[in-house]
Amino acid sequence: MTTIYEVHFGILNVGELPSEVSEVADDWETTFKGKRSKVLANLQRVIADESDYNEKIVNRSNSGYEDFLGSTHPRLNEIKLKRAVKMPARASDYITNRNAAFEEGGAFESGVTNNKSAFANNVKVTLRVVGDKDKIWGAVPKLRLCLAGKKSLLEEMLNDTYDHLITSTDLKAFFKSNRTIPAIVAVVNKALTMIAYAVDAGYDDVWITNNIANVYNTELANYVNANMVNADLDASACSITIEKDATTGRWGVKVVEATA
Repeated sequence: MTTIYEVHFGILNVGELPSEVSEVADDWETTFKGKRSKVLANLQRVIADESDYNEKIVNRSNSGYEDFLGSTHPRLNEIKLKRAVKMPARASDYITNRNAAFEEGGAFESGVTNNKSAFANNVKVTLRVVGDKDKIWGAVPKLRLCLAGKKSLLEEMLNDTYDHLITSTDLKAFFKSNRTIPAIVAVVNKALTMIAYAVDAGYDDVWITNNIANVYNTELANYVNANMVNADLDASACSITIEKDATTGRWGVKVVEATA
């Protein structure tokens, strides 16, 4: 067995994102607030009056509760009866409070502002994993190029700070069919996004390994077999794994290609 390509693509740290990232949250706030009248008009179209409220919220939510609890739940009828008795009385309050919330400077606009920070944090996690294909390239798009065998283009995008190129003899298309790549990319994207949140939340490497990496590595391993891997490669010696790189000190995705 000869390893011909081995690389680890790491997750970026928040401080490595371009300063322009802050503009994304500002644009989101401005755009979302600008949709206030349109959102209210759509809500009023769907639930125009108290009759609509009873039909589309009370009755449908009771049906949903039955699906959720199961028809054999011992308290199903009691719960549905309680909801059927109490919820219609709230119809008038719903209409009044909804319209007031969407007045200029109302609860809708203040809610957008209050959630701006949370939105910005979510965007930053996405950019740390995916990038924006302009100023930064995250692990996910680099993985796509790697699996497609685009060696020259891929290596132009590597960054020694958060990527670790271990072996660069040759790079072949990893799979027999390129249709497999989107599935792998989707799995890795989910895994690295989860890890970025976990790192930010203060979880240690052992916890991340046991609760995230091992779970997604089991899923990824199902794709790396002789039936799916490029026949020019030794499937038994190839791998795609979620792991932490000792050199960069970062979590990310590692790809190993080997020939017999």
